[in-house]
Amino acid sequence: MKGYTIESLKEFTSFIPLRLTASERSLLAVLESALHVSEYTDNVDVASNGYGSGAARGGLVKVKRILDGILEACHVATGLGVVAMLDHPSCVLKSVNSLRSGHSGNALGDSMITKKESGRLSTLKLWKGSCNVDSEDKLKDMDRSQKGRKAAKQAEKARKKVEKKLKKQQAQRATESRTDLNVIVDSHNDEQENSLSAENTLDEPPMDSEQPAISNTRSPEQYSKVSSIAALSPDQNEIFFQNIFEIGRRNKVLNPSKMRSTYGKLMHLLQDAQSPSIAKSLGFTLYKDLVMVRPFLESRGAEKILDDERLVIATMYVKAKDEVTGRVVDRNEVDRQVKQKIAMSQELLQDYAVDVNRTTAATTTTTTTTIGMTKDELKLCIDSISDAIAIVESNVAPVERMIHLLEENFRPNYHDKQFSLELRGSGKSFASGSKYGYGFGAFGGGFGVRDSSGPTLSHSHSTQYTFVWQSLTLWKEVQKNMHRLWVCADSDLLSVSTSYQLLNTGQGLNRVQQCPKVGKVMRHLLNKTQSAAGSPWVGLSVIHLGDRDVPNALVFIDKYTQIPRFLKPIADFCDGIPELCSNEKIRDYIEDQFGSEENLKMLVLSDYFKHGFDGSGDDGGSCIDGRLTSSWNWTSRIVKKSYYHAFMLS
Repeated sequence: MKGYTIESLKEFTSFIPLRLTASERSLLAVLESALHVSEYTDNVDVASNGYGSGAARGGLVKVKRILDGILEACHVATGLGVVAMLDHPSCVLKSVNSLRSGHSGNALGDSMITKKESGRLSTLKLWKGSCNVDSEDKLKDMDRSQKGRKAAKQAEKARKKVEKKLKKQQAQRATESRTDLNVIVDSHNDEQENSLSAENTLDEPPMDSEQPAISNTRSPEQYSKVSSIAALSPDQNEIFFQNIFEIGRRNKVLNPSKMRSTYGKLMHLLQDAQSPSIAKSLGFTLYKDLVMVRPFLESRGAEKILDDERLVIATMYVKAKDEVTGRVVDRNEVDRQVKQKIAMSQELLQDYAVDVNRTTAATTTTTTTTIGMTKDELKLCIDSISDAIAIVESNVAPVERMIHLLEENFRPNYHDKQFSLELRGSGKSFASGSKYGYGFGAFGGGFGVRDSSGPTLSHSHSTQYTFVWQSLTLWKEVQKNMHRLWVCADSDLLSVSTSYQLLNTGQGLNRVQQCPKVGKVMRHLLNKTQSAAGSPWVGLSVIHLGDRDVPNALVFIDKYTQIPRFLKPIADFCDGIPELCSNEKIRDYIEDQFGSEENLKMLVLSDYFKHGFDGSGDDGGSCIDGRLTSSWNWTSRIVKKSYYHAFMLS
């Protein structure tokens, strides 16, 4: 992958989340623990008498479940914050002031987590584990230590306190709910009309016009009169909840492999909270814009660093292996680039960072002021950019390696019959005319179902070669722009103008929601790939979003983050065959079973390039999403391949 220019890097920083500080990581532990014990999605996304859209999904009972689930999650998060000793208002105001007055929290200077608080953070982890205890043995193990007994008592005390506050809150809202539900039902019809109008204008969606359901962020003055956030009601703790949920969303973009079991709950909860009618009943909003590097720099008046050419070198990705050839880079060259990167970063810190303590020339007194960015803040921004580039490079590398293996081992106009890419599909497919591809009704089954167990495409060797090359090239462009797609997916999921419908997509109940911003970016990437292909596009150009195949932006982003995870093992195996055969017994096994090392590599590559793009799978085919589904389907069948045991040896 070619390096960044200063112009492309400047644009990229608009979609790079800021690294989490130490205090934010502590709040992240609280959020993950709260989501871990939450059953929000299980209670809310259930079949009801009527499927609809807006707040009145499934009737008034559904609305009550949503409100109770959101409040319960807020109360649990507050209780866990108390257990972890993160309930002091300073913990909340730290992150707020970091965007207003120039202070950036624990990792940026004044440490806020003491040794005592660190001990209480470990108590939080123990409490999280105890919530999932299935046997008396685990409880006995925890009780063996004095620390475990103390943690259990504190957790029980916090739980009772949370339950008491929850019952009191529900009692207060009991009378309000009767009037609020009438308002919700009235607004339901308006939301349906807005949703229909939004669907008709997906080609030109408003990119920056959306606002949160309730934009009047409360003043942090309420924290000056209390010593703990537990003394405040959920609507008074609006800032705390906005921060903690934003931290979770930002962490997922920074680390896509994390929060695999909790991110869905988080986004579904926020998705419901963004509904205007639900937000009106709550009285506060849980939404907050993601903290990005470029806006953060601009808020400090330090955006000039984005025009400095040295930033490209200070944030470059140091490669240990060439992504095209697979050869290991010389260690001396790696050390040279690392030293150059560190030196350039130090120069930028020296030139653009300012000291918090500034001494005036007229007096000998030292006045503490904040001008521009401190060295720790600027280092956090540089490291955030460096992290994002490293993630992109590491995700693009397997795709580029597979493209190189295709071009190196196969020719579009010539092929060995043993390793031909020619496909002969079964032809057993039936396209449904339903809007969501269900066949009869919204329940999958019946007509509209096709045989997805085998190939559905019929391609000659040259056509299949082009089809695979174009698909991999598109995937490379997607991986380059994953941060942009993450931001767009977050915006589409939490949109206040497009609601979702809870429908059976043939794979259970899913939230079907239009994705205008993600769709706009994907169409741009597809057009760019088609223009650069240099040959007619093979297959369909349909991008499934907001339908049966890809119900919402969450499903879309989850599917495309898996591409490097299943391509990297294939590329690594092909690169590692010579090293694998350095073992005499393994070499004898490979020669006996496959004839030679080259035959083994060609067998694996031809099988993947052929059956990893054969249109198989539940929603496979030649469309944009179907290509990825076919590769998914291939990975599930690798255990039945003749080369599986050799593959696992690597």
